[in-house]
Amino acid sequence: MKKLIPFVLVLILILSSLACNFGAGPKSEPTPVETDGCCLNEPEAPQEPLATDEPSAPARPAASQESGLESGWYPFTNANVVRDLVVYKDVIHAATLGGLITWRLDSGYSMRYTPLDGMGHVSANAIAYCEIPEPRILVGTLSGISVYDPNSGLWKQELAFPEDSRVDVSKIERLFCDQANNRLLIGYYGLGVLDLKSGDFQRFTSKEGLLWDSISDIAVSGKDIWVASGYKGIAQISNGKITTYSAANGMPDERAYSLAFAKDGTLWVGASSGMMSFKTNKWTMYGSDTPAKLGDINEIRIAADGKIWAATLPLGIGRLCQFNPQTGACDVDFKETDNQGISALALTESGAPVYGTSRGVYLFENGAAKAFKTDDQLASNYVDSFASVPNTLSGTGGSLWVGTDGGIQVLDPANPTGAWTTFRQSEIPEMGGNWGKAIAVASDGTVWIASTNGSASRYKNGAWTIFKDIYSFDTVAIDSQGRAWFGDDSKGVIVLNADGSQAMTLTTAEGLPGDNVQAIVTDLSGRVWIGTNEGLAKYENGALDVVFDKDSKEIPNKYIRALALDDNGALVIGTFTGVARYDGTTVEILVDFLKDGFSEARLTTLAIAPSGNVWVGTDKGLLTSDGSGWKLLTTADGLLTNYISALHVDQFGAVWVGGGGSNFDGGGMLQIVP
Repeated sequence: MKKLIPFVLVLILILSSLACNFGAGPKSEPTPVETDGCCLNEPEAPQEPLATDEPSAPARPAASQESGLESGWYPFTNANVVRDLVVYKDVIHAATLGGLITWRLDSGYSMRYTPLDGMGHVSANAIAYCEIPEPRILVGTLSGISVYDPNSGLWKQELAFPEDSRVDVSKIERLFCDQANNRLLIGYYGLGVLDLKSGDFQRFTSKEGLLWDSISDIAVSGKDIWVASGYKGIAQISNGKITTYSAANGMPDERAYSLAFAKDGTLWVGASSGMMSFKTNKWTMYGSDTPAKLGDINEIRIAADGKIWAATLPLGIGRLCQFNPQTGACDVDFKETDNQGISALALTESGAPVYGTSRGVYLFENGAAKAFKTDDQLASNYVDSFASVPNTLSGTGGSLWVGTDGGIQVLDPANPTGAWTTFRQSEIPEMGGNWGKAIAVASDGTVWIASTNGSASRYKNGAWTIFKDIYSFDTVAIDSQGRAWFGDDSKGVIVLNADGSQAMTLTTAEGLPGDNVQAIVTDLSGRVWIGTNEGLAKYENGALDVVFDKDSKEIPNKYIRALALDDNGALVIGTFTGVARYDGTTVEILVDFLKDGFSEARLTTLAIAPSGNVWVGTDKGLLTSDGSGWKLLTTADGLLTNYISALHVDQFGAVWVGGGGSNFDGGGMLQIVP
């Protein structure tokens, strides 16, 4: 999803610290995360692209170079983006957008787990400890629930849900283990209730009486289940009957995010405008008129000694408050040290708070916060684009540019554990934006970037230039004259000369088959191919021609999402529902999703390896073919996510896979070394 601005009260801004850790190959052992010293012998940073004043054709990485890396799958994620926490036997278990990460409280030793280790999806949003009947850590991911055995370090397949529940294919928002009643409570689209003994499953949604289908928190009193929606109040489920509480029946603030029961039966509710208590059908509001002045309360935890801890997730700095109901004040009032909102909260066995932000995990003791952070370099777990700079004039392997929604990064693809360079608009005003939707590189090393929710940029000779008139475009390519072709999902094409002046615009008025342009590529003859939602166009010698229009039956679908060139110069066309090869005369269908067994998939991107293998990214996994047939790789094979947002083959033949359906979640980055 592009051009998506998150709702600030319920989403986490994805920022990161620098790092140097990555995992091993497919189905590897979980990766120990070194928290100090892992970058003591850092290699040199990637060299800046060389530049000349001559017009240049698009850069084409040489396929004969060797990187020296061993064959395998190497994941890159940011495990500091914390969504939820649980503490078990003095070990913090953090559900993050970069996988599950565990921290030993005594030593700070850490382990990371991703789908390469058996996790169902790298993007984790919820976590709970539960005995089913053996001790397990249940991790709610973007694709169901993964079960982790904390004693063996292995992942299990021990939970079964009815197919029509769709738990296994849904984003899990919240988990609560109701051990006393032997139930697992699942917040996703509505509330799921799994009887851990019988396996019976119930589901409650707005059709059954909930005011809202989103579940932000869950609590239990006796056998009654209470859920917060984060938007339209709370609900009590008792013996299958639903009672709702909202502004309509006296609830002070129905934007309720968090719930917790005290020993005396009082229900404490964290809401947008403050703390609320509910007892004997009476609401009490502790808002801006109380000493605490709490707001945007995202989490509440009550310790065994009755202390109430609340954490806030505002637009600005989060607070950790030990709330005193008698005074309405915070007996402990701590402002988050990294100026982040607090997205997760748990308590140790001794009652000490452990909280999580978008920059790590923290243990709060004696008035101070101790940080537990991975040294990950990836700026965001939503990776949207790649491009290679061969840099052949210097005799080096060049660099790989990576576009994320949290910054634009540069690394050495032959040494990806070395130091990365990160560009952010907050530090470089001349940049057009942080979110690199598409990147193209000319052979002189000039880098052009199309930004989501930002303006186009050019990076040349170490300097950035912004082009404000090209805002939130989707794709970019370089032609043989060094001109940058920018495509948008509604505005057609804008072409800039190498010096940044505007050369021309192309829309349906000029002859494009459609104004939604998602793919542009230039071939070795200088032709520019333009893929639209209504077919394919070709620009050659100053003339624009439609090659396949909306009524053409030669290609699988009129909606073209990606274009690439094979080693013979033939055009490979990625449409919404299949891929075709076009040599200028004839069309060969490589794969038709609707006919070849992939009818549920939709193409997102594609790339071609030097070997001729075609890699196709979809919203259901990664299709690959060596010419003998197509295979769909998924998270079950070790992919970090099934939504492939970016795909690239570098100058060494390694395949780079970027994941994430939106900036709500993430998919990280995977390097596949042949």
